[in-house]
Amino acid sequence: MRKIFTLTFLVLFSAGLSAQTIANVTFKVTTVTASGQYAPKHVLAIWVTNSSGTFQKSIKVMAAVRKQYLYQWKAANSSQNVTGAITGATLTSHQTHTVSWNCQNYSGTLVPDGDYKIWVEFSEKDGQGPYTSYTFTKGSTPDTLTFSNAANFTSVQIIYTPDPNGISDAAKEATIVRFSGDQNIGFSVPSQIAENASLQIFDLNGKLIFETADYFDNGSSRYFLWNAAAQCSGMYIYRIESGADLYCGKLFR
Repeated sequence: MRKIFTLTFLVLFSAGLSAQTIANVTFKVTTVTASGQYAPKHVLAIWVTNSSGTFQKSIKVMAAVRKQYLYQWKAANSSQNVTGAITGATLTSHQTHTVSWNCQNYSGTLVPDGDYKIWVEFSEKDGQGPYTSYTFTKGSTPDTLTFSNAANFTSVQIIYTPDPNGISDAAKEATIVRFSGDQNIGFSVPSQIAENASLQIFDLNGKLIFETADYFDNGSSRYFLWNAAAQCSGMYIYRIESGADLYCGKLFR
């Protein structure tokens, strides 16, 4: 019986704990004037909330005395917290902003997996300016999202990259057996009553290079095989789902 799972990457947590994948997010946006009274000068904020709107962290805040007109940012972040953010004076022209978020909140705590929103707001006047948000999912699967242009925000992209080295200390490991000069590598895990099973192999850049749902089960152990002859020598990450259990680790090819 076969079942291929498309979950990729891996930070695995013990039963009962929320997953917290170590990851990085790159956000890019180009702002376009709204022809406000001070245009093209403007104040700007980029920040992150969870799906419920709870403030997580300011990423970039370019404003001084006119920070008061970033109404949406202030509503989400009543203390106007800028810990760890890029900060500076009022911008004199519109431009492309490329910023990163390490998926930690302003206190430095890794946030749980789930949906998050990246917000961007600017104002060229003594009042509310354009603002919008873009949603992405934090989890084990890498993703690149490109959004349609809007009147004041164009070339918007989110690149979400889980860390392939971020393996929980509590993760189970498979037994690895090598054949034929390390070209054929076997992975052994305990047999499961459930029939779902898959093996995935990633390089250290996070690229999925091999996936299979084929295995041999002798009643006590379940075996997967990876023919690594086409791969260069180096470190790789494996992830196995077998029944209710998950296994992951590193191996050198």
